[in-house]
Amino acid sequence: MKPIDLDGFEKLFRASGDPWNYRSSRFEAIKRRHLIQACGSRKAGRALEVACANGETSRALLPHCLTLTAVDGAPTALAEARRLTNPNLRIQYRYAVLPQDTPRGPFDLIVVSEIAYYLSTRALNQLIKALEHALAPGGRIVILHHLVPFDDAARLPELAHGKMRQAFSRSMIKVFMKRCSRYEVVAFVRRK
Repeated sequence: MKPIDLDGFEKLFRASGDPWNYRSSRFEAIKRRHLIQACGSRKAGRALEVACANGETSRALLPHCLTLTAVDGAPTALAEARRLTNPNLRIQYRYAVLPQDTPRGPFDLIVVSEIAYYLSTRALNQLIKALEHALAPGGRIVILHHLVPFDDAARLPELAHGKMRQAFSRSMIKVFMKRCSRYEVVAFVRRK
């Protein structure tokens, strides 16, 4: 099967506002809870969520930050996120093609969930660098990805996630890690 691209994501969200059952899946709720736990107990000032999809994680993140910029490359997903989110000046949903449109920051919290395995090697390397530059000194970055291979990924999930984990380990301090049979979530803090 061919790896999915932005057009493929757009088609998925046109067919269903929740193609991965983020809203109703117990598994997704547990995974989101682990991601929020990895964000730490300190409320972040400015936060960024990369690949926000329909905004389920965005809405869970909002109590943990003062402002949130949530980006995605599928316009229909962003429209669904806006529709499901109460009008709120603290959250901004923005269209972004990654890595080139990665917001510059500085952000106190960056959440990267389930995107690494959809990117080419070059794009993943560029995204890692862009996120490192966008993170404020003392800021936290949280990465969460599936580890089990699936058909429309551009690369093996465990290798893609491992590449991000290894890159951030070189320049940051690991402060949280939870590995389950199907996914892993890791948090790093940038040195001040």
